[in-house]
Amino acid sequence: MIIGYYDKTGDQQSRARWQQLLQTAFARPNLARLNLAGPDFVALDSAAGRHADIALVWGPPAGLLASCKRLRLIISLGQGVDHIMRDPDLPDTVPVCRLVDPDMAHALSQWVIAVLLDHLRDGPAYREQAAGRVFQQRPQIQTLDLPVAVYGLGAIGRVIAERLAAIGFQVLGWAASQKSLPDIACHSGPAGWQHCLQTARAHICILPLTKKTENLFNAKAFAQMPKASYFINGGRGRQLVEEDLLAAIQSGQLAGAALDVFRTEPLPEEHAFWLEPRITIWPHVAARTNPETASRQVIAAIEAVLDGQLPANLLDRTRGY
Repeated sequence: MIIGYYDKTGDQQSRARWQQLLQTAFARPNLARLNLAGPDFVALDSAAGRHADIALVWGPPAGLLASCKRLRLIISLGQGVDHIMRDPDLPDTVPVCRLVDPDMAHALSQWVIAVLLDHLRDGPAYREQAAGRVFQQRPQIQTLDLPVAVYGLGAIGRVIAERLAAIGFQVLGWAASQKSLPDIACHSGPAGWQHCLQTARAHICILPLTKKTENLFNAKAFAQMPKASYFINGGRGRQLVEEDLLAAIQSGQLAGAALDVFRTEPLPEEHAFWLEPRITIWPHVAARTNPETASRQVIAAIEAVLDGQLPANLLDRTRGY
């Protein structure tokens, strides 16, 4: 069996770790029955990659997957699959699955809590004061039962919502379909969307990128939020109309934002976000895939396919995630 690997970030250390973990796992006695004699681990965009049975990818160029005629399974190296779905030549008959790794939910929830509390407890202002050797207290924002909205209540969003509720926030959640979570006021549909926008003082996007969520956070959405609200994006860059966010912050409608994802990555040097101090920029690091934990799902998915079964966490092409 040949596993073809492609990661547009070019992280060679991560690639080497994936290769070691997968080759070691399939050499163990419980998987020896599959008689894989390897497996071979190759670059998907190499000559050998054209014969791959399994594709393990992040951001493959258009047409690469279609050129691999032996593919039996495509696995996303992250929870998102929009980087695969945007390929117009994506093979229709090859199943695609995504990672649903508790380690990613843990990491992203920590990032959301960190940037939200940093904003609410005036971290930027106190760091600026410290740089000028100013020892001066600022009024403290009351955060107990402060309403915050989490948009997207999947495997990651629900962990974020639950942890925010556990530290005293009043959490509203919104999803395309109605959910039920303890201690979370769950909403769905257009009416629920409006309620979350108009009620919450902090707005956290963890939604998957689909045709329906692209450009979802725009001038109209920001205008409905309470004045001086805060926006956090850990979802996808194309869900945000960037010029609308900048205008909302500069007008005072929003107090600021913390962004981990952008329409163009790396964020161009000339981008206006760099010049707005009320926008905190993170280089897509809120929740990086951990091969140590995620490899278990990859192994299980490959094993299922080789046994003639469908793996878990399959892409639903009608929904786009």
